[in-house]
Amino acid sequence: MRYLRHAWLSVGLVVAPWARPAPEQAVSIHLFQFEPKAVEVPVGTLVVWDNGDDIEHTVTSGNGEQADGRFGGTLAGKGTRFSMRFEEPGDYSYFCDRHHFMRGEIRVTPSGKAGN
Repeated sequence: MRYLRHAWLSVGLVVAPWARPAPEQAVSIHLFQFEPKAVEVPVGTLVVWDNGDDIEHTVTSGNGEQADGRFGGTLAGKGTRFSMRFEEPGDYSYFCDRHHFMRGEIRVTPSGKAGN
């Protein structure tokens, strides 16, 4: 039994370097603000918005006046979440469709080049 345990440990140590989880970036919504307002992440990052307000908010891609249809989600109230994995480099502006003054930006850089 001891040999089997050591064999599993050895396999785990060999596999672990290749089993890296994709990066995540948290954005909180609190007092009608996205925080942080702007983030820079590498390609493949999962951005997770977490609503800390009691009221419904949205995460809607676009310039604050008009949605562009790239992504969007509704966060019904406190404790709700929306997530989006960014697979292409570029700048992604977003806003809350219920409160147009709430705006944010995700800058997605080629893998390994984020300055965050």
